[in-house]
Amino acid sequence: MPFHLDDLDLDSIPDPYHSVLRRMAAAVEDRAVTPAVAIKVIREHLVPLLSDVDSALVSIQGQPSWDKIRTLYPALVFASESQQKQLLAAIGRLIELFVRHSDRPPREIDFPPFIEVFSFNRVCGYLGVPIAKPLLETNDGTRDLYRFCKYCWLPARRKDVCAFHTTSFDEASAARSQPACAHISLKQAQRLRTAFEQHVLALTTRDEMEFHQSGFDLPALLPPSGLSHWLDVRRPHLASLVRKQADTSANSLRILSAVLYGEELGAKVVEAIGGAVYLWTPITTRAEGWLAAWAAKSPRGGARRRGIKLLEV
Repeated sequence: MPFHLDDLDLDSIPDPYHSVLRRMAAAVEDRAVTPAVAIKVIREHLVPLLSDVDSALVSIQGQPSWDKIRTLYPALVFASESQQKQLLAAIGRLIELFVRHSDRPPREIDFPPFIEVFSFNRVCGYLGVPIAKPLLETNDGTRDLYRFCKYCWLPARRKDVCAFHTTSFDEASAARSQPACAHISLKQAQRLRTAFEQHVLALTTRDEMEFHQSGFDLPALLPPSGLSHWLDVRRPHLASLVRKQADTSANSLRILSAVLYGEELGAKVVEAIGGAVYLWTPITTRAEGWLAAWAAKSPRGGARRRGIKLLEV
């Protein structure tokens, strides 16, 4: 079907973009808007409005598809929030309108629940790396390691929270062998959440933008070797915490897993992910954002007395 401009409420769209939408509709005419047509129109009418750096956010690799084009809208919106660039949000909105209203009833565009996983999947697509969902078998059933607790990077159990961030969790049990995020109270985690999400968004956007600017040469994914160096460069807060727990004979991945999940669960996660170490990337993104947010909070008093020195990175 063509682009149904008449279905839009133009009064809800800023005037400067009316002419852009009309030019897009004129370019389509009465043709059916296929993915190939859609990306051609987007490149000709929307990409020129962006800077060379930001235009990388409107690129797709390989054969155009609606699934690939749908990812452009949330990518631009997330980037606009991180970089405080309203133009990115506006271009994202125009893409959303174009994709939605080139069909009847309008196509649906869902926001991804976790920006770090969304971006990771995009980067994997650019590199031709298999996109996989790491699953962990536990006594409670199979858990998706990318279905995160809303307060940290651990897998959620129910109600979008992990075992440590519930009202029933016993804080006294958070010993040094527990995940790093278990060493603060639920109230602290709740207060940290906004800053945590902002840091994750900023880090995710930075990584993907630098990846595009490098011509896809930047090692955006956790590599099979050189873990310590990669953490130092890409995840400095997490690297500091890993070094704090390591000794000269320690396996870096084992230490990383223990910091992120605790020793027992961490060993199981290492086994579940196996040699596909790049699957750790969005987990480290989330952990780095959490640790950066915590470091910026400078907790005092009771937080220190509960042994939070472990988190002084």
